[in-house]
Amino acid sequence: MTPGIGADGHPPGALAGRPFLLLLPYPSLSGLELFGLRFARDLLDRGLPAAVASPPGGLIADQCVSRGVPWVPLPVLWRWDPRAVARLAGFLREGNPRAVVAFRSQAIYPLHLARLLTRSRTPFLLFYRLGAGNQPRRDPLHRVLFRHLAAVVPNADHVRNKILLKWAIDPAKVVCIKSGIDIGRYRPDPSRRAAFRQALGLPADAFVIGNTGRIHPEKGSAILLETLFGPGGPGCDRADLHLVYVGREYRPGYGDDLRARAAALGAADRFHLVPFRDDVEAVYPGFDLFALAVTAVETYAYVALEAMACGVVPVVPSTGGMKEMFTNGREGFFFRHRDPDDLRRVLAEALALPAPARAAMAAAARARIEATANWTTMMEAYLALFRRLGIPTAAAGGE
Repeated sequence: MTPGIGADGHPPGALAGRPFLLLLPYPSLSGLELFGLRFARDLLDRGLPAAVASPPGGLIADQCVSRGVPWVPLPVLWRWDPRAVARLAGFLREGNPRAVVAFRSQAIYPLHLARLLTRSRTPFLLFYRLGAGNQPRRDPLHRVLFRHLAAVVPNADHVRNKILLKWAIDPAKVVCIKSGIDIGRYRPDPSRRAAFRQALGLPADAFVIGNTGRIHPEKGSAILLETLFGPGGPGCDRADLHLVYVGREYRPGYGDDLRARAAALGAADRFHLVPFRDDVEAVYPGFDLFALAVTAVETYAYVALEAMACGVVPVVPSTGGMKEMFTNGREGFFFRHRDPDDLRRVLAEALALPAPARAAMAAAARARIEATANWTTMMEAYLALFRRLGIPTAAAGGE
């Protein structure tokens, strides 16, 4: 038996106090999962019981330990996996959660079966943070599933509108709450800027373009490198320009592939890979620009919001919910999605900005986050939604 795991398969007390149970049923640790972990930690800090369910032995389970978040094992969720149905039914019987929050839509299928098996009245919510509602879901099965969801919470107007168009769901159940940033933790910080650059051996006056998150082809890792340092790229003739990626390689050896390409482009000493860090808030202040060349249709790039909160000018594609994050030319720059030529043009424009103009734009980015994407304001909106749905928001023992 795993140390700290009881005979029922989860740590003692993990489901105590009728917790908010957050389902993170994949072994990855993307922005979606990190948001879920932060959400659980915030509830705990408010005195509200919360627990995370995720595959055992993965990065999420490790993060729960380091963050002090109660954890229960859950297999990877597929639509009709009987193991997942049985496990979820066990959660409903044992913990009687205040609410179950799923972050991926395939979780609603086994959740519905678990509800039928247990006759549970626990409210189920879907925090819809992946995709853009592109799959039509108006068939009889989905009508039933959505009828039994308490709410679907997208984090961008773009996604909300797609859901209303393509899903057979009561519009009153679709509540858009945009992502928020802890503006005390993520902030401009000259000391962090100096420390990060010193750790990488970068000159204090180097111009640094950075990116955080998974290092993956669909995140545009190779595209950004090629666009910046390839033929005609704005970084070709700038010895002071450095590109930094902070995160996990999607497969072993991918970082070596990128390093080899940087060397072939004559930028070996200006391309840097930094392993994933829990304190990513200490990384952003070291950047002058944050660039994201993602090829997928992102709903809302949380990493771009983090960079903006740290006073870093973003360069992101004008697609999905990202179009709602700022005003082009005021707090950052947009380029046409999946268009390397336009990305090259916009990077050149951003690099050509005089330092005072870039500093003004960085300050505007920070102000935008303070006004529209504050974590505290976001949590107040979630708690208000819970109360409207009749979900208790009193601390354990205070119901």
